[in-house]
Amino acid sequence: MQFNLQVNLVCRTIIMLPQDCIILFDKYNTIDNQIGIEGLRRMQQERTLQCRHQFDLAMANRLKEMILNLDHRHQAILLANNIDPNQYSLLLNSAIQSIRGTFSADYSEKARYLDAILEDMKNKEIILTWEFQGGGGRNDYRVELPNGRLVAIEMKGCPDGNNMNIWERPSWADEFIIWSQCPNSLANDPGRGVWSGISTRLMTKVVVEQVLVDALVFSDGRCGSFVRKCPKNFGNDSELRQNATDIIGHNDSGRMPPPCIFLFPRTIPHSRTNPNPPTHDISTCQFSKAILWAFNVPENEMQNEVHWARVELRADVAADYKRTKVGWGLANEVPDVEGGWVKIKRE
Repeated sequence: MQFNLQVNLVCRTIIMLPQDCIILFDKYNTIDNQIGIEGLRRMQQERTLQCRHQFDLAMANRLKEMILNLDHRHQAILLANNIDPNQYSLLLNSAIQSIRGTFSADYSEKARYLDAILEDMKNKEIILTWEFQGGGGRNDYRVELPNGRLVAIEMKGCPDGNNMNIWERPSWADEFIIWSQCPNSLANDPGRGVWSGISTRLMTKVVVEQVLVDALVFSDGRCGSFVRKCPKNFGNDSELRQNATDIIGHNDSGRMPPPCIFLFPRTIPHSRTNPNPPTHDISTCQFSKAILWAFNVPENEMQNEVHWARVELRADVAADYKRTKVGWGLANEVPDVEGGWVKIKRE
C-alpha cells in the first residue's frame, strides 16, 4: 500500500493512519515523496527519542548475506579452517546461538552499568543507599533517597522485548522505575523500541492490571557513543563512563549523557473513573530529579530534560479503549508521538 504525499505545510498537520499511527508534521516542512504506510509509521515512532543510530544497515545486510552463503560461494574459507561445507547449515545454527549469547547485553554488563550510576549517586549524596535485591530471574534494586523515600528499580533489556511485561511492583516501594538497556540492538533507531515498550507493553499492563509504573528510564553504555550520539547539552564528565561501560564516548569523550526519563501516570487509569490520569512531574517522581542532579542538569532545565507518557481511556457498551501519547518537556503539551485508539481487554 502506497501513500502519496505532496504538500507544503504552513501550519501543523496531522495525518491519520491505520493501527496506532498518527504523524505530526511541523510547520514549513516540505515532503515530496512516495512512501509506504509502514514508512510513515516508522517515522512517527522514531520521534519518541531524539537520538538516531549512526549505523550502516546496508553493510550489515551484506555481511549477513555473505555469512549465509559461505558454503556455496566461499568454500575455500571453510576448508582452510577445517570446516566441512556439507555440514555448514547445522554448524551455522549452533554458532548463531552461541554468538547471540555472547553479544547480548547479559546481566553482568547491565548490572555494571546501573551499579556504577547508583554508586556515583551515592558518592555525591544524591541517594542515601542502594542495594541489589534480585532473585528468581528478577533484577530489583532498592534505593533510599535522603528523605527516606524508597525506590524500586526493575532492570530490563530492550524496551520492545517480551520481558518488559514481566515484573511486579514491590509493596514497599514509594516509587517504581523500569530501567531499560539495549546497547546491541542497532538496526532500528531507539525511539521505535521505546514507543513499542511504552504503548504496547507497559501502558497496557498498567491499564489492564491496574498497577502503577512511575517512570521508564532508557539508558545504556551505547548512549553518547559515536553510534548513538546524544543531542543533550548536559552530562556527567567524571569517571562514570569508564566505570560503567567499555563503550567509548563520541570523539573519545568521557561524558555520559543524562538518561532518557519517561514519566508515567501517577494515579491508576480507569475508563470510567479516571480516563485522563495526571502525569508525574519531577517533584512527585523524586528519583527522576535525583538522576538529573547526578548528570549535572541545572534545576531550571530539569523540566525540559524529561519525557512524559500519557494514556487516555474511553469505553462503550462493547469494550474499553486506550490511546497513548509521549512528548518531551513537561511544559510542552503537544505530543511527539500519538497513538490511535486501541481496544483493550476488560478484566
